[in-house]
Amino acid sequence: MTVLVVADATVLSAQDNLASSAQTSYLESREVLLEESLAGGVSLQVLAQVQGYLSSNPAECDNLPEYLSSISASGTSSGEDSGIAYAANAGAVEVPGNPLVAPDGDNLTIVAPFAGWPPGVLHLSEVLSVREVGGGGSVSLERQETHDLNIPVEVDSVSSLCAATLGSLGAALSRSPCNSTLEQAAFDAVLPGLVADASALHFTLTAGWGSGAACSATYWVTLVEPGVAGPAGSFDWTVRGSGTTT
Repeated sequence: MTVLVVADATVLSAQDNLASSAQTSYLESREVLLEESLAGGVSLQVLAQVQGYLSSNPAECDNLPEYLSSISASGTSSGEDSGIAYAANAGAVEVPGNPLVAPDGDNLTIVAPFAGWPPGVLHLSEVLSVREVGGGGSVSLERQETHDLNIPVEVDSVSSLCAATLGSLGAALSRSPCNSTLEQAAFDAVLPGLVADASALHFTLTAGWGSGAACSATYWVTLVEPGVAGPAGSFDWTVRGSGTTT
């Protein structure tokens, strides 16, 4: 009888170990799946905030770098899911310049196509933190990473368009100072080419001018990149510029 009791206890102990191992494995699998969802969720919060800023705050040609460097966003999520306590945080800022070699992508594929950094568009560097604890603290997961994200507004294209458009308008209006008829003719002659150049880079362009003091002329331009595909739906990005002849 004693032998049977010991055998039964051994079997029960083995069953308990198997059950504990199965529970641990389940929690680990749940944490991995939850981690990916959390990483994507807070990253999409970040991207949506940046989109909101771009869509509601037009940029100016003469301070485009400062406008872009002012961009920052953050996302957070915390709570409990199936016995797993979690907390996730993300923060992102704009990174100027272009990569020497275009990166193939980023491993945060859950937010594709906004993961990675295609050349010429807005580049964001995101610091991501995810922490999960389950099973009364017996199973935990922690992740600290930096990711490249993007919003596909054509930063490089609009920079070159600003310089070319304002330069051309200024040159055209400077040829016949104090003669509004000739100034208007020069403006009308150069504008269609500028509109076509902007259209080729997927921007719409409108412009105008007016006479200023001492035979000067003031001119202005509005560039709009319509239908940008953002994480919260399509949006328009507006960039404005102006100048004065002397």
